[in-house]
Amino acid sequence: MAAISPFGGPIGSMTVLRNKTAEIGNSAVAASVDWIDVPGWAKGATVYLTLSALAGTTRTMDFKILEADPVARSDSAPSPIDFADWNGITQLIAVGFVVVEIGPGLTGIADDDTGVLYKLNANVSNKLLGFRIATDRTDGDETYTYTLAVAWHK
Repeated sequence: MAAISPFGGPIGSMTVLRNKTAEIGNSAVAASVDWIDVPGWAKGATVYLTLSALAGTTRTMDFKILEADPVARSDSAPSPIDFADWNGITQLIAVGFVVVEIGPGLTGIADDDTGVLYKLNANVSNKLLGFRIATDRTDGDETYTYTLAVAWHK
């Protein structure tokens, strides 16, 4: 059992979690999770994932949002789970911009799971959320340049 250590930066209306070029690695898949104690005033969020450059033989990126028990703060089963029962985005293979809108009572197609704009009909208030990026590094020549940010909404 590993303890979850939430993001240590300031949590305001916009939180930049990652702005980086991933190093070349030799593991098949490298995954990282940024945990955030969602502010009590936040009811919704907009997640921005910008994949600005990628290179290498088997370059793919997956993204998902996890929810963990805010009291136990453990990354072992039965927590964390997929937030809002959403299985995330798999196989991002090209430069692009993805937006995930989260909030109660979203209009339009709620829980939309296609395209570059995703919508989840869920409340984020007082949750412990993890933003997980997994990158394929099977051949050891893959690199990824990306930004991951979250804007919180009342």
